[in-house]
Amino acid sequence: MRTANLAIVFTEIVGYADRLSRLTYEQSQRMLRLHEALVIPLFRAFRGRRVKTMGGTLLVAFESPTQAVLCGAAVQDRIWDWNQSVPEWDRIEVRVGANVGEVRLDKGDVFGEPVNIASRVLGLAGPGEVVFAESIWLSMNRNEVDADDGGLVTLKGVPEPIRIYRVRPAQDAMVRPYGGHALARAGRLRTPDPSQLTGAEIRGHLRAAAESAWGHISEAFPLLATQARAVALGATGAVVLLVALLLAPNAVDRALSRQDLTAAQREVQAMRAGPKRTYFEGRLLEAHKDWDGASHDYESAVRGGERRGFDRLLELARGGSCEARVAAARALGRLGDQDAIAILRRMADDDTRSSPQDGILTQVLGCQSRTAARDALDQIRGIE
Repeated sequence: MRTANLAIVFTEIVGYADRLSRLTYEQSQRMLRLHEALVIPLFRAFRGRRVKTMGGTLLVAFESPTQAVLCGAAVQDRIWDWNQSVPEWDRIEVRVGANVGEVRLDKGDVFGEPVNIASRVLGLAGPGEVVFAESIWLSMNRNEVDADDGGLVTLKGVPEPIRIYRVRPAQDAMVRPYGGHALARAGRLRTPDPSQLTGAEIRGHLRAAAESAWGHISEAFPLLATQARAVALGATGAVVLLVALLLAPNAVDRALSRQDLTAAQREVQAMRAGPKRTYFEGRLLEAHKDWDGASHDYESAVRGGERRGFDRLLELARGGSCEARVAAARALGRLGDQDAIAILRRMADDDTRSSPQDGILTQVLGCQSRTAARDALDQIRGIE
């Protein structure tokens, strides 16, 4: 079994279990998606790797203790920004705990006392706080983060007391809790849209709409069944022309094919807001190898009726890098479309591929695409 010295970070939705008891399944899934949409882009920005999700808790590994703590501060500032812009019922609070040490690696997961300590430190953090063990403080760049000594604490399952530190909040109560300095390093981030429907709801609405439309057509054209052959023959030419137009590459496709991302972005920005634009925004993120961002955009596009987003997710799941396959599998699971079951089953059975371009943490921890595919299959079965 391999080992590696990694900074381990836990983020957790405060009061998740209590809220879960008051929410429907769809509402709880929405809350989890919101949590992930807010924090996962920050993990990526600070070179962290999500190891696993446990309900409202995420476990993330970082090579750098400094980046781990900065990411924690950025998470809290971003959550604060979100809460200022939404109604009270849509707000969430998060706590962050961290530790660093030599962990055991097995099948994409991490084990050992450093992980246990990080989880215990998480329990000492209040809403909006970032708490970390002394091992982080001793190994990080202290010029990057101001922290207060929290004293020695006794943790369950840890033989000796350890010293903890809390990231020091900003002095001005009118600004972000940690001043926004770490958050600014993450660059421009997309604002999540938690109002998106789930796959089951979308199918229900589409089914109802289709049945209603067919009813209106039947009433308006009672002879449609006998005239269908003639209508179909007359429409063949128009359909062929329409398909040809749809299949013709547009300006964005042409720019992407020649790897002119500036031109592609200019074309996308000129598009009207909607599923088509969201799909091409995903194409841009994919070109930048932002797999999580691209998969979220493809998912949003599919929910808006842009089927090409689903096709791209299937393509990434079949042959992308490890991180691309993981992101695509998670998006396919959230969509709940049964057309994805075949490829997800293949991934769940034997997909453990990794490659040099996957990054150091992926190579160290291994590819999690098999686990992601199994989780996605469970989600789809739960929606059925």
